[in-house]
Parts: sequence; structure tokens; C-alpha cells
Amino acid sequence: MGQFEQIPCFRMPGGRQYLSSLLRHFKKWHPDIVDVHNRPLLAYQLKNRLPMARVFLTFHSTLFFSASYQPEMRMRYILDSVDMIIVNNEYLKKQLQQRFPSIQALISVNPFGASLEDFTPRWTSPGEYLRQVRLADLGWSRRKIIMYIGRLLPSKGVHHLLNAFPSILSQEKDAMLVIVGSAYYGINRESRYVRRLKKMAEPFKDRVLFFPYSLYPSIVNWYKLADLVVVPSEEDEAIGLVNDEAMTSAVPVMASRVGRIPEVVIDGESGLLLPPASLTKNLAQGITGLLSSEEQSKKLGLAGRELALRRFRWQYTAARWVHLMKGEKTGG
Repeated sequence: MGQFEQIPCFRMPGGRQYLSSLLRHFKKWHPDIVDVHNRPLLAYQLKNRLPMARVFLTFHSTLFFSASYQPEMRMRYILDSVDMIIVNNEYLKKQLQQRFPSIQALISVNPFGASLEDFTPRWTSPGEYLRQVRLADLGWSRRKIIMYIGRLLPSKGVHHLLNAFPSILSQEKDAMLVIVGSAYYGINRESRYVRRLKKMAEPFKDRVLFFPYSLYPSIVNWYKLADLVVVPSEEDEAIGLVNDEAMTSAVPVMASRVGRIPEVVIDGESGLLLPPASLTKNLAQGITGLLSSEEQSKKLGLAGRELALRRFRWQYTAARWVHLMKGEKTGG
């Protein structure tokens, strides 16, 4: 048992003991509500064994209600057994309703956020001072930093960014591409795709650099260096917190118009959205356009920060969650 502030936290043994361990604790606590994240079968099992409790099921990704995760008939039965389903964006809600149009459980949306207190925004005196000091330490003072942060998977589209880089470099001689992440969560083991990316980057030498997966909050330091954060996803992006975090840092975002991203990035106001088709060409044009205009970059970055202040804070997510647990309407 541990404690976060005043909240007790318990780590249960995994595997076959997990459900029985939970039930032993719940028999002592007699909870009114149990909120299960990304484990639909567990939610169903708990609902059957805790008939007096309301069981909610929270999804963070389409993976956990996909056909590859559970057969459709079984998943429909599971979903109808819970008291409420919570998703973190409208895109996930739409995907869930399209796959299970007859779903009976109420679906509520509680968007994710970012911790604004951890991010020192650009275009402020403290932000620019910290940025320049860090750039000087790294020997990047004259560079225009294009940043990618996230997992290195084919669906994330990093190869499009590397394909676009020769065109970018021909127009912006000070451009530099910094790629932060790995193929796996918390592990920096190289996949075949990562080796392919590094092979593509070899001709650019020190203009394209790879850095390993970085834990929060140290990841915040990378956003401070960026002139632009790029999210070139090919497929639907269900979470994409990089967009929220870049906006919180007052860094302009250029992202594919897929999944949840258009709910976060307002095209032409807090960033630029690109159609997923012809990404290489669109990335080259969009990136060089932004790198050549500090005024436009500043405008988009500051608008993104303001939008994050109004909409994307973990405090708002927590408050909406409390309302949902109490059975109250959240106001969106």
C-alpha cells in the first residue's frame, strides 16, 4: 500500500490473482462505484460479483473494444452489463457507437488534459531565457528545431517527416529534426521500424537526432526547445496528448487531421491540420511556411496556450470525473 497525497493506493498481484485480490478488498470497503479502465472483461466480472455496486468502464483507446480484443457478440454483452461507459474524447464515443449502435449503457465524455504548472511557455521572458540556455548547452543556438515526441511506430508517420526533410532543409538551412521516443512504452529497445528510421536519417548526420523515451515530467524539457511540434499520424489517433502538451508549452502544432486531434488543435488558430493523404508534400510546405514566419508561429503558439488554459487542464478532468461518479451532469 502507498499513498498519493491523502489517497491510499494499493498494488494488487497480477495474473490470475488479480480479480480475487480486488474482491477481497471490495468486501471490506463496500464501494458504491467501481471505475474500471481499459479492462472490459474485468468490469463485467466485477459487476456480476458486486451486484450492489455501480460499475463504470472507462476506455482510453479503441484497442479495448476492437474485434481483435474481444468478439463482437461478447463485447456487446459486456458493454450492456456496465452502468456507464466513460471515454476521453468524442472520437472514441463515435467509434464505440458505430461499432455497437444498439449499445444501452450511457456513454459520457471526459477529455484528458495537461498539467499547465509543469510547462514554462515560450514567448515569455522566463520561457525564452530557459530555452536559449538549454539550446546553447546543446550547441543548437542557431537551429530551428522541428520536434517529434511519441512512440516510433509506422502508424505514427515519422517516416513521412524524414521523407520531407530534404525539401525542408533546402529552404531552411538551419532546420534540425529532433525525434524523442521509442517503439515501446518505457523501453528503448529498437524495432525494425526504428532501425529503418535511423537508416533514413544517416545522410543528414547531426541535423536529425534521436533521443530515447523520456518519462514525465522530464519530457517537458524537450518542448521548451521546439520551434514546432509535428504529429504526422497516418491512422486515427485516440489519445495524442503530445498535441495538448505542445499547446500548453505555447509551441505551434502541425498534425494530421485524424482521430481526436481536431478536437484539440483548431486549424489556423492553435495549430495547423493536414490531411493524412500526401503527408510528405504537405509536411514540407507547412513546416517551411511556419519556420519562415516567427510572427505566425508566435500567434499559433500563444493561441494554443490560451486554449489549453481554458479547456485542457487535469483539474477540469478530475472535476468532471467527480461529477460523473456522483451521477451529475458535467456540462460537456
